[in-house]
This record gives sequence, C-alpha cells and structure tokens, in this order.
Amino acid sequence: MGAFILLAWAPVSCTYQDASKIPAQLPPGPSQESWNVTTVISQADSNADTSRTRLIIAADYVEWVKEEDNFVQLMQGIEDKVEIEIYDSSGALSAMLEAYRVSYYDLEMRFVAEGEVVIQTSDDRTLVSEWVEWKEVDRLLRTDRFVRITTPDEVVSGTGLEASEDLSSYQIGEFRAEV
Repeated sequence: MGAFILLAWAPVSCTYQDASKIPAQLPPGPSQESWNVTTVISQADSNADTSRTRLIIAADYVEWVKEEDNFVQLMQGIEDKVEIEIYDSSGALSAMLEAYRVSYYDLEMRFVAEGEVVIQTSDDRTLVSEWVEWKEVDRLLRTDRFVRITTPDEVVSGTGLEASEDLSSYQIGEFRAEV
C-alpha cells in the first residue's frame, strides 16, 4: 500500500506547444486509399458510341498520391500479387500481368510493375523480370533489368528489353538464348 501512495504523489508534468509552431500542412501521404479494388479501364471505339474493355486491374491495396502535377496510383499485393488483364483491340484477352507492386502515372499514361513481374500471353509466351514499364501511348513493354522470355520454341534472356505488349516481337539488350 505504501508503494501505491508513493506513485500517486509522483509529480506529473505537461508541456504547452505553441500552435504557431505546428506545421500548417500535413506530411505528404495518400489522398485516398482503398482495399480489395477491381478497376475496369475502357477505351472508346472509333465510332465513339461504344467502348471496349482495355484493362482489368485487381489489387489488395491501392493509394492515390499527388506528385507535383502528376497523380500516381500505387497498387500493391498483400496476400496476392496485383493482377492486370490486358485486352487487345478486338476485345480478346492478350496478356495477364502479375507483380507485387504496380504504379500508374496519370500524366504520363505509364505503368511500372515491380517485384516478381510475370506476364503471360494468350499464345503461351511468358516474360519474367523484377521491373517492367508499359506506356499506353505506344503499348510497349520496357525494362533495363534482367528479363527472361519463354515461348513454345525458345527461352531467351538478357538485360534490357523493348517488346510489344503481347510479346509477339521483342528486342533484348545483352542477349542469351536456349533453343
């Protein structure tokens, strides 16, 4: 009981913080965040009366961050990888991308996939890398990292890549092949 009384009489101190010294702006962070998100991105057809699905994106976690004049959508896998279904101009599924993180840079119309990136096409071609960039404007995949492409006929690998999104054509920088 004596110890309790001693603690009860311990001095308590508080400090006053001048409100003018607290930053007026919060540190940068996401403007929005969501969990278990599926996003469907459509593209207008040439007659502009209809649209077709271009991408379907599924992610465990998504946050939107403003970087200067650009909005960045950061998608992340927590339990599963981020999955992106890519559809061609006829509306057919042309490729499936999986990665642990995918960022979309709105102003540049550019995706960056990171972390065990795997792209599987509908005609059994597979790309594996740690980092891949895809731009909507030219629909090309690019990386300056190590990449391996497996097709029914060959396995090629190297450092550096520029390829069509369906992997029907590609150029690899430092090239190695198994036929």
